[in-house]
Amino acid sequence: MSDTRFKFTRPIVVVFRDVDGMRHVNHAQYLTYCESVRNEYWMEMTGITRVEEFDFVLAELTARYHAPAHLRDHLTVGCRVTELRRSSFLIEHEIRDAKTGTLIAEVHSAQVMFDTLTGKSVPMTDQRRMQIEAYEGRPLTVLTSKSRTLS
Repeated sequence: MSDTRFKFTRPIVVVFRDVDGMRHVNHAQYLTYCESVRNEYWMEMTGITRVEEFDFVLAELTARYHAPAHLRDHLTVGCRVTELRRSSFLIEHEIRDAKTGTLIAEVHSAQVMFDTLTGKSVPMTDQRRMQIEAYEGRPLTVLTSKSRTLS
């Protein structure tokens, strides 16, 4: 992937189970590709190593499909945080054909910081905010009406 917007990318090879009756990758499979890459990205960026340490839940997901992928295609999935809010953050994914660079799909998601003990959303910690912004190399915090106290 020549797009430098994504510091984190992972290769995916389309296997038989990913293909549907139309002989192309099933639309839901792209979301699984993004989930796998998003989790690897989070682990690399934050240093967590166990599933119990994940501190967010998926709240919203949208996908736009541009071109089909087929059995044995080599894809590249890019992942990046685009915005930090008080207790949530936005992620952008891009899936491209690794050989041609053709845009296959764009996926955007919103995640909410989550406390598994209380079952409720929580504000993002300063540590997490700093880890994300340091990894991405730029400020990403957006002030909303609920986050006016952030500096």
